[in-house]
Amino acid sequence: MKKKTSFLTCPTCLKKFAVDPLPKSMPFCCERCRLIDLGKWVQEDIGLPYEPTDGGPEMDERPNLREIRFDD
Repeated sequence: MKKKTSFLTCPTCLKKFAVDPLPKSMPFCCERCRLIDLGKWVQEDIGLPYEPTDGGPEMDERPNLREIRFDD
């Protein structure tokens, strides 16, 4: 009996790829797509949804980390 190959869709390039053997870059099809996604997170182009809670800082009240300077 032949094993059925499973496929997933890469969230970065939307290409379908086989998961047998399991890629090290899962859930992405390759290392390049994984790094593209990481770059989007670092640049804050994407992120987790934020819902303010009682007692927590509002989004506008958080310091902008890009403007903070660390002097030696």
